[in-house]
Amino acid sequence: MTTAVDAGAAVLAASGLPAAVAELAECSLSTLADDELLEVIRVTERARRQLEALDATLIAELEARNLPGRLVLRGPAQLLSGLLNLSPAESSARVRQAHELGPRSTLTGDWLPPLLPVTAAARVAGAITAKHAEVIIRTMNRLRAAQLPVPDQADAEAFLVEQAQNFNAAILAGIARQLIDTLDPNGRLADEQSQQRRRFLTCVPTGDGMHRLTADLDPETAALAMTVLHALAAPKPSTAGDRDERSARQRLHDAFGSVLKLALRAGELPTSSGIPATVLITMTADQFETGAGLAQTSYGQKLSVDQALRMADQAAIGWIVHNSTGGILNYGTTRRTATDKQTLALIARDQGCAFPGCADPPEWTEKHHIKAWRHGGATDLDNLCLLCDFHHDRIDTGGWTITMLDGVPWFVPPAWVDPEQEPRRNIRA
Repeated sequence: MTTAVDAGAAVLAASGLPAAVAELAECSLSTLADDELLEVIRVTERARRQLEALDATLIAELEARNLPGRLVLRGPAQLLSGLLNLSPAESSARVRQAHELGPRSTLTGDWLPPLLPVTAAARVAGAITAKHAEVIIRTMNRLRAAQLPVPDQADAEAFLVEQAQNFNAAILAGIARQLIDTLDPNGRLADEQSQQRRRFLTCVPTGDGMHRLTADLDPETAALAMTVLHALAAPKPSTAGDRDERSARQRLHDAFGSVLKLALRAGELPTSSGIPATVLITMTADQFETGAGLAQTSYGQKLSVDQALRMADQAAIGWIVHNSTGGILNYGTTRRTATDKQTLALIARDQGCAFPGCADPPEWTEKHHIKAWRHGGATDLDNLCLLCDFHHDRIDTGGWTITMLDGVPWFVPPAWVDPEQEPRRNIRA
């Protein structure tokens, strides 16, 4: 790119790396002295960092050749993801770092130095890790947003690179925060423009059916999130009356799910492809009949058919049933939610979660079919009650049953909770 080399030299050098690593792996280390073993560890770590630093140069060349566009891909991150079997999050992180630490080309094809030359040089030398670089890049972006003089920015980068060679990335992050406070004592870095530029949220699959949510929230969104989530994440007794066994992080997760369900129930989400926001579920005819197996959403998530059908109690569900060869046998949409008038009547009757002892208000409840609608249960007041998200998810598995007495839901505990199985209801003060 910037240095001429013999044709094929880069390919030859790269192809020799696996053999060199394999040779090192086959070496007997038992005869090494302690200081020799430590030196091998230091050298291999430096080599690992130097190889990682090559990403910036390679990605810059990919973009200069417009290889993603020529291959009809959305960008270098998608190319790397498919070429190297990387997750979208990992490939995107590599590209973001390459944009800061790799060489840049002008419209005329001339090459310019990296935006952060000191950091790039330290990466090439293997002196700092990718995590160090992330901290420095994040800090320098904030300093740019504060419109500090260019010489001050250069001094700040050099200082951070020096500290990165003495401390790990976590400690460096603390040093960076102190640097920001020193260079911008008036808090200009907290201005809304900077925050809006840096806000993001991603939700990527982890490969085991779970998804990882990562976000940088602006202050307003963070304040809303913490207020709502902590209000919903308070410990609750189990259906047996025992203490809530969920960890604090699990309670926050469940609270986040409650917020999403509330948004979907509200019916005020914007349309997608001309139809109201709808959870699209695909399953086979056999799964639809038996309720067994795994269905799939339009975003690729796998969930049990029982879960998918249970969601229809609360949200708009679009379902597609196909045969073993993929042919469509049936399709449709269903909303098994109560009408507005029924909802008002339920609120007046139950005043919130109907489960005994639960104090959740009506705003955070779901309409529960006592006899499931997929088993023929009607959507009427004699077959509905309000349950909070926590008790709605557990009522069918905790051994409790619900019976209507004089138009009011009463809860019959399992025998191991109450041998007499006396019905009980939620009596609100």
